[in-house]
Amino acid sequence: MGNFTYTFHFFIVALSIFMVVSYAYTAFDFHERSLNATYRAKRLWVIGSSITLGSGIWILYYIGLHGYSSNITSQFDTPRFIMLSFMLPLLGSIATFFLLSLKLGRFITVLLCSISLTVTLLALQLLSSVFILGISYSLGNVWQLVVTAFIALFSSFSSFWIVYGMRNEKRQFINNLVGALVIGLGIASVHYFSISYASSSTSFNLENYSENSMMQYLVLTAVFIVTVLLLISVVRDRKLALKTAQLRESERRYLSLVENNPDGIMLVDLEGMIININPALEKISGYTLKEATNLNCYNILSGGTKKRTMKCFIEVKRGVSQKCESAILHKMGHSVKVRLIMIPHVIDASIKGVIVIVEDITEIKETEELLRKSEKLTAVGELAAGVGHEIRNPLTSLKGFANILSTSTTDVKSKEFLQIMLSEIDRINVIVSEFMLLARPHDKEFARCDLISLLRHVVTLLKTQAILNDVVIRTHYEFDRLLITCEENQIKQVFVNLIKNAIEAMPDGGIITVKVLLNEENEALVSITDQGVGISDEQLKRIGEPFYTLKENGTGLGMMVSFNIIENHGGTLQLTSSEGKGTTVEVVLPSVEENLIIVN
Repeated sequence: MGNFTYTFHFFIVALSIFMVVSYAYTAFDFHERSLNATYRAKRLWVIGSSITLGSGIWILYYIGLHGYSSNITSQFDTPRFIMLSFMLPLLGSIATFFLLSLKLGRFITVLLCSISLTVTLLALQLLSSVFILGISYSLGNVWQLVVTAFIALFSSFSSFWIVYGMRNEKRQFINNLVGALVIGLGIASVHYFSISYASSSTSFNLENYSENSMMQYLVLTAVFIVTVLLLISVVRDRKLALKTAQLRESERRYLSLVENNPDGIMLVDLEGMIININPALEKISGYTLKEATNLNCYNILSGGTKKRTMKCFIEVKRGVSQKCESAILHKMGHSVKVRLIMIPHVIDASIKGVIVIVEDITEIKETEELLRKSEKLTAVGELAAGVGHEIRNPLTSLKGFANILSTSTTDVKSKEFLQIMLSEIDRINVIVSEFMLLARPHDKEFARCDLISLLRHVVTLLKTQAILNDVVIRTHYEFDRLLITCEENQIKQVFVNLIKNAIEAMPDGGIITVKVLLNEENEALVSITDQGVGISDEQLKRIGEPFYTLKENGTGLGMMVSFNIIENHGGTLQLTSSEGKGTTVEVVLPSVEENLIIVN
């Protein structure tokens, strides 16, 4: 201990704590603004934060030292001590806020900042204790430094964790205030604990300071500085902080919409250079964001669609949104069919670029092509069956009469001609039989296929036709994925036929329900229920017969082909119906049980 006394003046203690808490809050508020500032402005805000916190620490120490007896005060009023005691907290604060800019993980960053501030406080305490008060430390009283260091480290870590470890923009004002209060009390505790230990005696006094002009000047100056800083920090910039928080929230929502959108989104400038793409477009195109940035969008368009797409792009630059179908070249070299929606990117009433929404329609196009092929196959099948039927009847008659003539004539030359005719008739029958095969589904190579995905594609394909007929298609799948072994195109053809039949059975509109579940034998069961006119029992028995149809313009081949396809896949197709109530079609197909994924 030193041979001097210290008086804890209430006004000095309260004022010093108020000062350091105010300055700490202002420093936190300044540093918060640096997080969203440009690089140059960021440095200015960090320097301002460091000067503010360093000034708060120095003011607390400097005011607090005036409670010592008069024989000591003259030693720390020297310019040399004032400059040195101010530089220590300033440099320590700069180091602390510099560490906050390092991306080392939240806990490690807060810990390093706490250690930096703790070292600063200990250095300042040693400066005043050893060089001004003449106190020497030995092994016997080293516990005082340990306790001081613990208080400083605990309060610093708690404060930084509240402000930065528990960061929440909606209540960051409260976090900054609580953090400033914690660190202010911690710094004051370190200082006054050291003072009480260093003094030979201490007392508490409510002394009036009117006779001390230096103290009045210091107090007034400090109050003025704090008031100005608080006005700048709290009043003037509170609205700006609120707007910044709202802007961040809006930006997060925009980013979430773009990043999680299932369709590709691309932002290009007016020259066609790609600025940004979302993960969905990375998947569609094969290019990563880094690879696509500054790549001209013209270069990733498929050759046959470039002219049409760029024409739409020119119209968008004039302010007119466009829709068009195009194709882009995947990074691996194949073409991907897409539907593009181009929107002008407008900033401050000026078009700065183009936002392009990219939808992959490759599977839809393939399904549409399958539908067209199915319709063509039906037409060809109808033609083949009709022509075959019409040709075979006269051929049967011709062959019969040729046989009669061949057996009744004795003329060798005539017999020779009749045998040629019979041979040619047989050849025509073979040709007709081969022609009739067009009305039947061809054998395909079976492979594993996701039944749920297949049904989704079919429903998407027929949704437009359903809407036009005032029909709603509802789906209920008990699984996210249900694998079956099949020829995918043939199974698609079956469900296209069944759902189209259901739509056409409801001329006044209604609801179609498509369900997928497992039956008792663990087979995939797909039921399609409509609210149509229904089918009588007599008609129901004939469904699937060649050329039997309930439609005015039907061929009678669609259900026959569907029955044959399901039978070839080892499944069953059954219809149940009530007149005036609707029809239910149940398709059963063998499933691959170990690959089921159940909907949560």
